[in-house]
Amino acid sequence: MNTRIIDTADAVVRRYKTRNPEEIISQRAIKLKDIRFCHDLLGYYTVLLNCEYIGINPNCTAAQRISALAHELGHALFDRKHASSGQAFQDTYFYSLDNSKAERRANIFASELLLSDDDILKPIGYYEFNADRIHLETNMPSHASAAYRAMKYQELLQEFLYTHGDVLTPAEIAQKIEIEKHFVDFKLNILAAKGYQLPVLPELHNDFLKDSMKNSEVK
Repeated sequence: MNTRIIDTADAVVRRYKTRNPEEIISQRAIKLKDIRFCHDLLGYYTVLLNCEYIGINPNCTAAQRISALAHELGHALFDRKHASSGQAFQDTYFYSLDNSKAERRANIFASELLLSDDDILKPIGYYEFNADRIHLETNMPSHASAAYRAMKYQELLQEFLYTHGDVLTPAEIAQKIEIEKHFVDFKLNILAAKGYQLPVLPELHNDFLKDSMKNSEVK
């Protein structure tokens, strides 16, 4: 995973002292517009006459809005040169296979921007689980096979989940924070890249913002 993306998101949080993308967009003097005539479009980023624009579908849920704004802000930071050429980052272009690198970059940025490490680590019980894992590894026989280690790890995980009923799933975390679940999934993978040993990592999909619009109520 590209650490430059993560470092950029962390620097933005420090500079603007907020994780709210709408506040950051305002402070950066990016013009925020409602999307009026394209109901299937969740958001876009473009540059016209050296002026930056982010569009957002007014029919979004609160979770979709903050998630999409963070995503488009990522494009503003990493893809302005490309957008200045006259090509907007939007649904019909932005999710095409030849642009998946920019898509993934914006997703990683948005996840790191919206979620601190502890926003995820605490509700999944990482600190308690990690203490149990270290204890297990410390007492594991040095000659134990890989299969035996994997079995003991699974036993530890099952016991942990059984005894910690307050552990939240990624979907529950997303609902509590009011962001799209897919950003929680991306953040879990970011945490793994940072070196945290997490019990489960979700599969990532580049087209989640497009899929999420299927659930919005378009008038």
